[in-house]
Amino acid sequence: MEAASKLKTTKIIVIGDLILDEYLIGEVNRISPEAPVPVVWVRNEKTTLGGAGNVVKNLSRLGVQSFVLGRAGNDSAAKTLDDLLSTENTSSSKNTIIRSEKVPTILKTRVIAGHQQVCRIDREETFPLSDAEEKQLLESFSKIIQEADAVVLSDYDKGTLTASLIRKTIDIAVQHKKIVTVDPQVSHFFQYEKATVMTPNHHEAGKALGKKLETNAEVEEAAKKIAENLNSPSMMITRGEKGMSLYISSESKTYHIPTVAKEVFDVTGAGDTVISVYTSFLAAGLGELEAAIVSNAAAGVVVGKLGAETVSLEELLEALEKRGSFQ
Repeated sequence: MEAASKLKTTKIIVIGDLILDEYLIGEVNRISPEAPVPVVWVRNEKTTLGGAGNVVKNLSRLGVQSFVLGRAGNDSAAKTLDDLLSTENTSSSKNTIIRSEKVPTILKTRVIAGHQQVCRIDREETFPLSDAEEKQLLESFSKIIQEADAVVLSDYDKGTLTASLIRKTIDIAVQHKKIVTVDPQVSHFFQYEKATVMTPNHHEAGKALGKKLETNAEVEEAAKKIAENLNSPSMMITRGEKGMSLYISSESKTYHIPTVAKEVFDVTGAGDTVISVYTSFLAAGLGELEAAIVSNAAAGVVVGKLGAETVSLEELLEALEKRGSFQ
């Protein structure tokens, strides 16, 4: 596939909520004598990039270079975040990670035993960017937008993507005729006007519209309504075991793409994979439908892994070959 060969020269700005994901992995052999809860004997632990950082990780696996804009605390976890970002295909000279004295680096700890998540512990405080922080990110964004092929807004509703920052970044990107893709939050749903595409799941899209989306017809109506409301050229709704649906405004048509997952272990981070792969291949020259088919295949790979995992370009191309796409 010709587009795959262009990924190594593709550059994407990732702006959003940076999170650290910590995993404590072990086994359960008994119940605690102190309370009716399992005792997890930890045998392994790891810390990885989460939130917008997981988008960076996904882009890196494809060979795509990213410029990262976000916020972290002024703490030891921020040093871990920096170290992890340095291992990915990012440009340290173009990254802007604001150090906040008010907001700690977000840390989510998942305790896992026997491939099952026992509990999750969140350490975070969510405050919107200050005016000074927003100005700093916008100045950095304006300096690097011409070098980028696309922009991903990774919104976890942790304060980085304020309504004002969303509006201004999209306006700047559109002025420079750049692709803008959004993994949205319901609280900001109708603020991403003129984005190239949004990629909510069917629960998020339904909640934004105040209705459940179950049938193809309901999804088609919702995708069209949201795209028209946002003045966006396309709209993608991910649907779990039903795959994904892509509405293309220029065709006034919705395409339903069935899932290719053989076995689902963990859906954590699958949305990050979808938007990363879709944005990358769209920027590398594929059309909207083709890029959606590729991102659907990528999601089918990552849900078969445990935790917020990624898909390598080799794994993706193998999955596409088995599916019979783009041979």
